Amino acid sequence: MKFFSKAFIFTVTSGLLQITLPAKSEPPYVYTTGGKLYSNTTECIREGRRITRASGFDIDEVIYDDNPVNGATIFGSNMYSATAFTFRCETAYGTYSYATASQDNDTAYEYYQNVIRNDPSEI
Repeated sequence: MKFFSKAFIFTVTSGLLQITLPAKSEPPYVYTTGGKLYSNTTECIREGRRITRASGFDIDEVIYDDNPVNGATIFGSNMYSATAFTFRCETAYGTYSYATASQDNDTAYEYYQNVIRNDPSEI
């Protein structure tokens, strides 16, 4: 009985009795594009914030590279429609890019069109 108790405790604490349930998830629909960057990181992030808000997203976070001169990324979302947005200023290479993503293709494309309408084409 003593061996059984120790074996049972070992099994429970080591995770051997855990059941793994498969998660049913599908990859999101993603639309992306970008353009030539003619400004520095600060100006690009300022324009990226404007595009993010004008396209119907809330800004969740802005992360600068270790060397902020090289670039930064804006992460946004729209909780109502479960749509995500990412805007990247790649100052080191002179480009910017953005993407919208959602589990629903129509929603992802609709928000992508909103971003395209708010993109000035030159930042």
